[in-house]
Amino acid sequence: MISSLLGSVIMSAVTLAMLLAIDITDKALNKVGKYPLTTQERQILIDAGYSFEDIENINQEIKSLQFND
Repeated sequence: MISSLLGSVIMSAVTLAMLLAIDITDKALNKVGKYPLTTQERQILIDAGYSFEDIENINQEIKSLQFND
């Protein structure tokens, strides 16, 4: 009987911890900003064979991203 009660308490604590972790992660992701490509990222894309026009299109896509508020 005691072990069942203890198991229930542990399950409740773990569930609460999981929900808090999800809430914290969700709040952190909502605060994420969008930034243009860095010089290093541009160089990686150039090395991969993308043109300047492709890179500018990627930057425009990044700017147009809409995150849920």
